[in-house]
Amino acid sequence: MKKFPQIIVLLILVFISTSHVYADTYYNGFLYTYKNNSYMMVPARGVFQSMGADVKWDGDTQTVKIIKDSLQIVIKINSTNAVVNGEGKDMPVPAIIKDGSTFLPLRFLAELIGDNQVKWDDDTQTAAIPFNNSYIYVKAVDYSLDATSFTQKVDGVVVTGVRIPHNSPYKPAVILANNQIGTTQSLYDMAKYYNADVAINGTFFNAYGGDPVPWNTIIKDGKVVHVVNVGSVFGFTADGRVKMDKLRISIVGGTNGSYSWPNNWYAYGFNHIPSTNSVYIFTSEWGSHLGFNYGINIVVENGAVKDIEENQDVNIPADGYVINLNGSEEYLAKVFNVGKTVEYKINFTNDGGNPVDWSDVTEAVGAGPTLVKDGVVSVDPIGEGFTEDKIVSLSYARSAIGVTAQGDILLVTTPEITVYQLAQIMKELGAYDAMNLDGGASSGLYFKGEYLTKPGRDLSNALIFYK
Repeated sequence: MKKFPQIIVLLILVFISTSHVYADTYYNGFLYTYKNNSYMMVPARGVFQSMGADVKWDGDTQTVKIIKDSLQIVIKINSTNAVVNGEGKDMPVPAIIKDGSTFLPLRFLAELIGDNQVKWDDDTQTAAIPFNNSYIYVKAVDYSLDATSFTQKVDGVVVTGVRIPHNSPYKPAVILANNQIGTTQSLYDMAKYYNADVAINGTFFNAYGGDPVPWNTIIKDGKVVHVVNVGSVFGFTADGRVKMDKLRISIVGGTNGSYSWPNNWYAYGFNHIPSTNSVYIFTSEWGSHLGFNYGINIVVENGAVKDIEENQDVNIPADGYVINLNGSEEYLAKVFNVGKTVEYKINFTNDGGNPVDWSDVTEAVGAGPTLVKDGVVSVDPIGEGFTEDKIVSLSYARSAIGVTAQGDILLVTTPEITVYQLAQIMKELGAYDAMNLDGGASSGLYFKGEYLTKPGRDLSNALIFYK
């Protein structure tokens, strides 16, 4: 045991001192009571693999072996003893298996990398484990909590819905049909592909001819992949917090580290069919190539201009993007030269132009209008930029998403009603914030292998919840 401080130093060197930069990662853990004390348990495979380690399971001996360079940790299930490079180390809680995964006490990991390194947020019940200029976040959830479906009459309307408890192990994700913008797929197939328990239709899309591209904002895996500055956006942070706002997004670009002329540029949005005069950024979510052959295309790969082509259908790099310039915006081509570094920033404001922090949102779907805000019915479709009667005044089949004051998620579908009626229903169901989703034939709700509400058509996108 006297050698263990040397092992701590070794672990820090092995896991922290590396040139590779990792992105933040997120996992679910749970609070575990052992000998009248509560301990935060974290998933061994997820946490250590995020640090670049190899994690091996031996079913015969019920042991987990974690290997990273010269470091080796062996942990036996239901034992409080861990072996680190041949030296025994006591854990305050035995390693246990839950839902097929091995969990270790956070305190054990904290002692390995230094108590002052691991941060705990009591408000969100989330541990932040530092690693290589990033963090591994583990949120304490209650694995006994489950999503439940319901059908009830509210204000004379039969409402079908699903409630997801705020501290349940469910995670949200925005899904693109066939993993690509501009295609469609059944809500059922999207849910089954991702092994989701719950799924609801997402934002509006072009369902009546032409490419079925979205008509509103989508944030997926922490990345803005589509922008339309109309309506509202409902988003989730990695630690389970919900944000809803009349979000407006702008994109400013720079080259060679400068955002001032003659090095600056801008874009209207992402992955959107170009107009006569436009600047759009196309990423891998659009596909492997543009699919059209007009405009000036700036091909950016690994942060630098790789190629500039005019009126050509170019490939979209997996580790880059294409900037498409059309019409009067083609003058921006003079900003770019092959080999020049390229970057861009995304700015978030509300509809009043005031900055809002959405940098921590990992999944979000835009639609609208807002139905309930801060516990009060608040519906203004025209003020949010909507003009179509089916949203402004007519009765249609509806879908909505909301969050209660306690943080429970509400997913709701209804028969033909107005958005004003929908707002009252969401308020009656306990929503503190709520937003209208795409409706009509798109309205659909999936729950644990079957439709509660079957959409009348395939969809371009959806919001799922999975464990």
